Amino acid sequence: MDAGRGQDVRRAVYPRLTVGSLIHEVRDRALQRPWLLVPPLLGLLGQNVLALLSPGAAGAVALKVALSAALTVVVTTLFAELWLGDGRSLSPRRFLQTGTLFLLPYPLLLAFGLMTTPFVYWILRADVPAAASTAALYLVLAAGKLAAFFLGAASAIAAARRAESSGALGALLLAARVLWANLGFFLLLLAGFWVFQEMGVYLARSLAPGPLSGFFTTAVPLIGCVAFPVEAWRSGRLKA
Repeated sequence: MDAGRGQDVRRAVYPRLTVGSLIHEVRDRALQRPWLLVPPLLGLLGQNVLALLSPGAAGAVALKVALSAALTVVVTTLFAELWLGDGRSLSPRRFLQTGTLFLLPYPLLLAFGLMTTPFVYWILRADVPAAASTAALYLVLAAGKLAAFFLGAASAIAAARRAESSGALGALLLAARVLWANLGFFLLLLAGFWVFQEMGVYLARSLAPGPLSGFFTTAVPLIGCVAFPVEAWRSGRLKA
């Protein structure tokens, strides 16, 4: 099925959604899939295990970064497959295909980190007001977070569109075109989820210190980067 015909079919099956109805669609689908709680709980467990690694051990930092990246890919892939499938069963072949889609963009995040490290190093040592250095560091953090959210959304849409492509790179290219054609929508959506995540974590740590903030940190990106982009695409809301 070509992209144009696929878009027409989706628009015929799904009515064009408002933001409110899109939220209802995501909510209703989530309620039909109680196993969706497993991935964020798995992520919370993984975070606690990683926290036990001694920071002073040789290579511990690099090991924790690698394990954290692997954990993120596994958790996100599991959530995406439960969301896209029947919500109860998993196909090992599809799981590996989806995991590949979430793993391939990771070098871009590494490249972003390498590019921004010299600036962070300079701003920390530069003779500038503390407010200016804090604001600069916050902007770098925000840019990195949004980049990660965008890549996650691209991988999720690629997983939803893999039948239209002959391989992982082709599916990611299709997803990248969707993100570019709907850049304003995704900027608002993903920035909104990032702000929501930060506020939720702050409130969770203030009101109920403990695992709640860790669960929130994991669950919100899964909803914002997987559930909402996939349902927005399926609904015909997005331009191809």
